[in-house]
Amino acid sequence: MDLTAGQVMRRSITTVSKTLPLPALERAFLNSGSSGFPVVDDDELVGVVSRSDVIRQLSAEQQLAAHTSDFYRDNEGFHEVPVHSFAQVSERLGQRMQELTVADVMHQKLYAVGADQSLRDVAVTMVENDIHRVLITRQGRLLGLISTMDIARLYAQGKLKPA
Repeated sequence: MDLTAGQVMRRSITTVSKTLPLPALERAFLNSGSSGFPVVDDDELVGVVSRSDVIRQLSAEQQLAAHTSDFYRDNEGFHEVPVHSFAQVSERLGQRMQELTVADVMHQKLYAVGADQSLRDVAVTMVENDIHRVLITRQGRLLGLISTMDIARLYAQGKLKPA
């Protein structure tokens, strides 16, 4: 008998708000030991955010900071303050990352299955979409979550057998 998503899913799930600032999100990653969270807004599931999303945004922000200059105006006109060092790039990047929230980096496309779907369906969803967690939902309501680590743990415990 194939296990179902409902039998395997984690029911106790930490969620985050889309308005959570990225520094607070990083603290949540560190405190929970998790690398991703469902994003909830007014009890509605609106996305998923992972540490990879933050890293991707960090890389984009770093490239932008390295290729832009600050301008200022005084009595003599406009002046450019070019970026000359990694420290200057880091300073600009740090300021920008303080302003970003979960909504700026999260994925709004949700990959979800019903609790009655097989664990095989969950694994296929992960592989076909190159994702590490699948949400278990009923009528748009979050019931649980299954991650690649959950599947690896089941295999290590002998609860899954190769086909």
